[in-house]
Amino acid sequence: MVAPALLVIGAFSLLPTLYGILVSLYRVEFVELLTFVGARNYVDVLRDPAFWNSVRVSFTFTACSVALTFVGGFGLALLGNQQVRFRGAFRTVALLPWVTSYVVTYLIFRWILNADFGLLNAVLVEGFGLPRINWLGDPALALAALVGVDVWRAAPYAMVLLLAGLQGIPHELYEAAAIDGATRMRSFFAVTLPLMRPTILVLVVLLTIIDFNVVVAMLVLTGGGPGIATEAMSLRMYNEAFTYARMGPASAIAMIIFAANLTLTAVYIRLLRSEHHS
Repeated sequence: MVAPALLVIGAFSLLPTLYGILVSLYRVEFVELLTFVGARNYVDVLRDPAFWNSVRVSFTFTACSVALTFVGGFGLALLGNQQVRFRGAFRTVALLPWVTSYVVTYLIFRWILNADFGLLNAVLVEGFGLPRINWLGDPALALAALVGVDVWRAAPYAMVLLLAGLQGIPHELYEAAAIDGATRMRSFFAVTLPLMRPTILVLVVLLTIIDFNVVVAMLVLTGGGPGIATEAMSLRMYNEAFTYARMGPASAIAMIIFAANLTLTAVYIRLLRSEHHS
C-alpha cells in the first residue's frame, strides 16, 4: 500500500541525493563525470574564503530571521486569537504576505528599497528630510534588508502555526489562573508558554531549515551583493553550479548543506523526545 509513495520519494528525493553525492566526488564538465577526485572538491570548497563568508552569512541571516519571525508571528497570533470584531478580516489580511508569490514579493521590495527612486527613500527624503540610504548597496544594510523582507513574508506562516497552538489551550486553565490571582502577563508565562513549547519547537526548527536553505530572496533582491556580502551557502551553491559551471564543488556545497539540515533534524528529534518525556 505504501509502495507508490515510496517510489515517488525515491525518484524525486533519494535518487537525486545519491547522485549529488556521486557528483561531489568527481571532476565534472557540465553534466559529464570525468575523473574521480574523491574528497578533492570538499577540500577546495573548505579552503575557499568565499565559502566561509557564505557560512557566516547563512548563520547570521538564519539566526536573525528566525528570532524576528518568531516574535512577529507570536504577536500576530496573539492578536488573531482575541475575541474581537473583524478578527476574520485581520487574519485574512495578515496572511497576504505569505500567499503572495516569492518572486513577485522580492521584486516589489527591490523597487521599494531602490536607492534612487525607491518608495522608502522617497518617504524618508521628502517626508522627513533625511539623506538617501543605499539599502541594497551597503553590506550591513543589505543583509538587514534581506532579514526584514524575509520576516515580513514569513511572520504570517509563523502566525498560522502558533495560532493553532493557542487555540488548543483550554480556556479553563486561564480561568483557574485568574481565580488564583494571576495577572494576564503571569498567565502568559505560566500557562501559555509552557503549553506552547511543542508548537514553538516545531516552528523554530521549520523556520531554521527554510531560512538556512534560502536562495530566491538573495538571488532576486541582491544577487549576493554587494560583492559577496549577502551570498549565503545556498546561493553560493547556485552560483558554483549555474554561473561558473562547476558542478563538482557545487555538489560538495550541497552535501554540506544537506549534512547541516540532517544535524538540525537530529536536534529537533532529540528536543521533541525530551519534551515528550518531560
